[in-house]
This record gives sequence, C-alpha cells and structure tokens, in this order.
Amino acid sequence: MEKIIILILVLVMISILAMVRPKKKVSPRQQPTALEGTAIVITGAAARIPQEAALLEKMYNSGMMDDVVFIAGASSGALNTVILNAILDKKLTWEVYKEMLFTLRNQDIYKLNGKKLPVDTRPLKNFLVKMVNDLLGYHKIGDLPITSAISITDIEILGLTKKNYRLSNRKINPESDPNLDLVEILMASTAFPVVFPQARISNATTIPAHAFIDGGIHEDHVPYKGLLDFIRYRGAGVERLYIVARKNNKKPELSQELETLGMNDRGILDKLGISIDDILFKGFIKGLKSLQKEAPGLAERTYVYIPDFPEEFLMLDFDNLEQQYNITKAWANTHSPVLLKEYLDGVKE
Repeated sequence: MEKIIILILVLVMISILAMVRPKKKVSPRQQPTALEGTAIVITGAAARIPQEAALLEKMYNSGMMDDVVFIAGASSGALNTVILNAILDKKLTWEVYKEMLFTLRNQDIYKLNGKKLPVDTRPLKNFLVKMVNDLLGYHKIGDLPITSAISITDIEILGLTKKNYRLSNRKINPESDPNLDLVEILMASTAFPVVFPQARISNATTIPAHAFIDGGIHEDHVPYKGLLDFIRYRGAGVERLYIVARKNNKKPELSQELETLGMNDRGILDKLGISIDDILFKGFIKGLKSLQKEAPGLAERTYVYIPDFPEEFLMLDFDNLEQQYNITKAWANTHSPVLLKEYLDGVKE
C-alpha cells in the first residue's frame, strides 16, 4: 500500500511540477491599438468549480459582462466557459445552473476503481451529455455563440514533453476546428493527470490523434494564450480582461485527497507538508507574471478575481458544492476584481 501511495505521489508531483518549470523569456508582443469588449479567462478548479461560478454570477449581476467578446477556460474552467456561453446566450439561467451543481455528488463525477487509479469518469461524461448536448443543444464546439478557447494538454509522460492546444469555435489558430465534439473536448480538458483517465477527441485533423490531459497543465494554468490568438486573429485588443480563479488552501491536504479516492496513508503525506495547492498557486502566479511579460499593455487592463475566506475544500470532493457556492457568494458581495499589478503586489510567495 505504501509503495502504491508513493508511486501516486511521484506521478502527481511530476505532472504538477511540469506547470511551474522555468520557461524561456519572451519578448513583449506589439499591442493592438484598437480595443473592443471584455474577455473572461477561467482557471481550473476541479471540485472548487462553484467558487468560480459564484464569482462569475456576481460579475454578471454587476454589469461586468455586458460586452463579452471572448471566453477561455481550462479544466473545470472549461466547463464554466460553456456555461457562461449559455447564460450570455439566454439558454440558461444562473438558478438552473446552481440547481444542477448543488445536486452533484462524487458518484456523479467518478467511480472508484478499487484502490487503483485512474478512477472511472463515465459518470462525468454522462452528466456532460445531459447538460451540454441535451439541455443546451451544444454538440460541436462550433455551437458556442461567443468566441471561446478551451485548453487541452498533449503530454508524453516519460519524456515530459508538453504542448497546449487552445481549441476554439472560431479559426483563431491552427488547431481550432468548429466541428470537434464539445463533450470530448471537455473530458480532455478536465482529465486531471493520474487521477482521471486521458481522453481522446474523435475525428480530429488539426491536433494529434491520441489522448490528452488537463488543459491547466504546462503553459495554460492561466489560460490567457487563447486570448492572444483571438487578438491577433481579429486585429483588435480587448478593453479589459478578467481572470477568475478559485481559492487556494493554506494547509497540506494530499492525504485527505487520497482518502477521497479510497486510499489511506494514515496522514503521512500531510505530515510531510506536501501541498498540491502550494504548487498550483505558484503556477498561477507564474502564469500571471508571464502575461505581464508577454502582453504588458493587456496586463495593465487585467483584473484578478479570486476568493479568500477561512474555509477550505478538497480538490476532488464534490459533496459540498452548495456550501462552497454560498461561502464564495458572501465573500463576493463585499469584494470586487482587483487590477493585476495590485494583486501581484499583495502576494507573498
């Protein structure tokens, strides 16, 4: 049992550490002079997806989404990207979305495979088919009404070679194909490494014909690069960018995460101080700083919306989504998005 847990830990850490490896310096790109509309970028959150949903609802009700021209998301942020398309298109209301979220439990997302990984994510696929295909009527990514980009990751585990693809409903980059199956794209973007199985996208001609993993891995922990593709494609920038993210826990919880998956290490990993959240937060900050370097003009018009409250929630526990939503909503009622520079100035790494 201990060997299995150690192996799991090593694989998870290798996958996550790949997000924060130093990258080559980039030269700032020339910024478009014409500016139009608002862009929304949504990071991954796993079971903390209702936190981002609560922030998005507050923004919607506050008039921050009256002129949205682009949405991007990775992992569970990809799910909220689809939902936001539907809400802005008047196909869905926040109340109906919350009703769906609040009824979800772990068994609606995955089934345990004994003490083996990955888990079985067929329940998630069934849920997505009912929500995305049957309720919203979105079958292909091209059915989304607002220009959007969903990140997936191509990774070769042994060589740790990685590449992000930003799949869009418009031809904003070489990999975009409006005919790709939207549920398959979402299954790939949410395939948390090691824990969830890799996912294939059928009939693809613009990307490799093999399986993909979580879109938040590698360069797209903050999936803003799809927005840069969009800006180059249309030849105009955006007036403002909002980056929406979930809260990062302060204490190590890897042992508790494993317990959710049916494995008990007797708290050893938590006692060792190993924190997935700490690693992911470093990746988040690195992504924000990369945006500053790559698109300094855009960064000056970028706002960060990330909650901060005492309560902490596991990444893989979907049994408390309503509680998370309500806590985040209460926080959002007294907090607004802050400028990127202001946010980074207040961060202690």
